[in-house]
Amino acid sequence: MNGHRTGSSVLLAGGVVLVFAGLSSALGFSLAGIFASTAAIAALLYAGAVWFGGAGRADPSVVLFTRTLIVAGGPLAGRPVTELFPAAMRGDIEARCRDAFAGTVAHFTCGSGPGRVSFSATPVRDAAGAVIYGLLLSGSLVVTPGATAGV
Repeated sequence: MNGHRTGSSVLLAGGVVLVFAGLSSALGFSLAGIFASTAAIAALLYAGAVWFGGAGRADPSVVLFTRTLIVAGGPLAGRPVTELFPAAMRGDIEARCRDAFAGTVAHFTCGSGPGRVSFSATPVRDAAGAVIYGLLLSGSLVVTPGATAGV
C-alpha cells in the first residue's frame, strides 16, 4: 500500500509541474499565466478527488443491507457487506447478517488484539413486522446489552 502512495505522489507532482510549466509557457510566463496554471491545477485536483476519492474511504460503521447482503444506500451502495471488512471477519459477519433476516439480533466481536471490532446485526422491520433490511453497526457505535441500564 505504501508503494502505491509513493507512486501516486510522484505522478501527481510530475503532473502538477507539467501543467504549471505548460500553461505558464503558453501564456508567456506572465502573472496571468501563473494564476491560470494554478487555477487549472486546483480544478484538476478537485475533479480527481471528487471522481476517485469518495467510496473507497467511506465509513462502514453503519451499514443498511438487503437480503442478498448488499449495501442498500450511501457511498458504499451496491457493494457486498463482507467486502467492507478484513477477510478474517467475513464469515462471522455474513452469518450474523443472514441471522438478522431471520429476526435475530446479534452482538459479537471479530478479530484479535488491536484489530478486534465489536458488531451489532439487527433486523429492520416494516410496519407489518416483516424484516425488509438488516442493519450492521460496528466499532464505537455498538452498545453491548445491559450497558445502558443506568441511562
